[in-house]
Amino acid sequence: MSSLIVTRRNAALGVLGAGTAAALAACSSSNSNSNSSGSSSSSSKSEPAKDYKGEVKFDSFDTSAGEYVPATRTEPAKNVPVPKLPENANEKSVEAFYAHIGYIAASIQYLFATGDDAPLRKSSFTEEEVNAFYKDPETKKIFSQIKSGEIWLDNPKVTTELKTSAPEISGDRYKWGSQMSTDKGAFMANADTAVDFSADERTNTESVSFVGTYSDNKWSMISTH
Repeated sequence: MSSLIVTRRNAALGVLGAGTAAALAACSSSNSNSNSSGSSSSSSKSEPAKDYKGEVKFDSFDTSAGEYVPATRTEPAKNVPVPKLPENANEKSVEAFYAHIGYIAASIQYLFATGDDAPLRKSSFTEEEVNAFYKDPETKKIFSQIKSGEIWLDNPKVTTELKTSAPEISGDRYKWGSQMSTDKGAFMANADTAVDFSADERTNTESVSFVGTYSDNKWSMISTH
């Protein structure tokens, strides 16, 4: 199964890291003990050559919930900006493909910050790709506890660095190699305690190729290694 995540013991450990997942589980346990709880229909958009190599920039967010308040050791983040697909997302163009990659990274970051996968499920990722995040039962439980506010991470950040100026294009199929990095922040916490990450636990970087197919005026994407 091709997946952004499945490169280690299970789906989410590829992003969390085994040590992080264990620590989150311990933090969760501490909290529980204390609380008892078809074909293409559009031609490619004509666009000038542009160098996209480097960090993917994405700035399309819904901030209507209010001012963003970062997480602290005693409180989870509030009003985390919600990624939203830009208006050009349904075009058949390098620019649109680039936007989908940025949206996916932003949605993964949002998932780790809030436990909410709604933006990720609205992405062009296939259902199989999204469900890979929940392959491990313990990780699924952790995301649920992040969503409920029982535990939280210190303002995680997900970045994607494209390796080339443009994707490989073959008809309706686009492929772009990248390095995806996850910085989980300095700590994880619950209402009673905060646990610091070691340097090795804090960050994780993996080579990922995004493969998109344009059909019926929309993109469908998977990831490969």
